Parts: sequence; structure tokens; C-alpha cells
Amino acid sequence: MTVIAFTRPERRLRESIAIAEAAGFTVMAAQSLEAVPCSILDMERLFLTISKNDTVVFTSSTSAEECGRSSVFKDSMKDAHIVSIGPGTAKALERLGVATDIMPSEYSSEGIVEHMRGLSVKGKRIVLIRSDRGSRILDESLRAMGAEVVDFIAYYLKPADPKYLNEILDAGRSGKIDVFAFTSPLSASSFVEAAENKGIDAGDMFKKAKVAAIGRPTAEMLTSLGIGVDIVPIRSTFEEMIIAIKKTMER
Repeated sequence: MTVIAFTRPERRLRESIAIAEAAGFTVMAAQSLEAVPCSILDMERLFLTISKNDTVVFTSSTSAEECGRSSVFKDSMKDAHIVSIGPGTAKALERLGVATDIMPSEYSSEGIVEHMRGLSVKGKRIVLIRSDRGSRILDESLRAMGAEVVDFIAYYLKPADPKYLNEILDAGRSGKIDVFAFTSPLSASSFVEAAENKGIDAGDMFKKAKVAAIGRPTAEMLTSLGIGVDIVPIRSTFEEMIIAIKKTMER
């Protein structure tokens, strides 16, 4: 049976393991990132400024879930235009009673930018709800289109304790992992850093396996680290990545 290894934020770990196991993989998984929430007071100050002419962009399911800590969140969003980066984010918002109006065909910051190019955003207020590690392409591109951009950090990401990775790293060094799968640029870079701190040649380890990236930014990070990427799904979701991996391994 194919052994797949991946790291996920703690809140996504159990669900991701279940998805991979249902696809027939033997799973090695560990916590990768820790989300530190912003001040709820800062969040609610922002929510009180949202008007019916505003567009609010959610760049991850975590950004939606963090906003759900506020009791005024649902009401503050009722007249705004809501953009979700992908179906996972849309579902997280739906659970909070907030409907998505726009979702790009490519589930990425680049996809949102391309969708917005077809709209008249000049002079419009666009509120970005995201992590401190979010891609700068959104705010830079939207400002270049003439939009008034409010960039709000809903949570801060930091690598989890490297000890959670030890079992995966030891198995990878021994060639016991068939596929490494990465779901964000930060999880990829922190994994490589943990390997190097453990005295493991990351490049050599990855040559023994296939490497999958959930989307273009993650693939670009791996490439910049000297890691070849074999698999990138057409749509940037964990489920689509698992499907793409399965198809590749069955060839």
C-alpha cells in the first residue's frame, strides 16, 4: 500500500487523515502550523465598518472560522459581497450563516485577482481577511486596479514544534515514504528546515519519493528550495490533491 506523508494545521489533521485513508493510502501525518488568533476587539471594530458596497475576501477556511468567534460577524456580512477562495472556505462560511457570492475558478489568490479583473473595482472598498503569511499578490494587484484595500490579519501562523515531524523525517530518510504532500508554502519551508536541523539531506530524501503540492504557490516554494514537484492538482484543495496523487501512483 502506498505510504503518504503530509503535515497539516492541528484543526485540519483528523479530517485530512480520514480523506487520505479513504482513498486507500497508508498515512503518516503530523501537525505543521499553529494559528494564533488576532484580537477579537480589533476584528469587531473592522466588522462595524462593513457596508453594502464593500467586498469581503476570505482567503482560507481558517480565516472564516476565526471570524466566527465574533457574535456580530454574521450580521456584519449580510449586505457585503462575499468572496471565498475555494469550496472549503465557502463551506466554513456557510456553517456560520454567511453565503458566498463569488468563488474563482482557480482556488488561489491569483484566481481571485483574475476574477476581479473582469469586474469594476476602481474606487471600491475590498476587505481582505487572511493570515499574516498571505500572498501579497492580492493587495498589490487590487490596489493597482484602483481598489481601496483593507488588509486585515485574522490570525498569525507559526511552525509547530518540530518534534511532531520526527517520525515522518525518520521514515523519509529510510525511504519508507512513497509520497510527500504539502499544503502551503510555510508548511513546505518549515518541513525542509526541520529536516536540515535533524541532519537530513532534504533533497536526497525527496528523490526517493514523489512530491505533491496543493497549488502553484506551494510548488514555487518547493522549487525555490531545490525540491522537484511531481504532482500539482488542477484545483487547489486537499481532496483534489489526494485524487491527483492516487491517479499518479496508479499509472
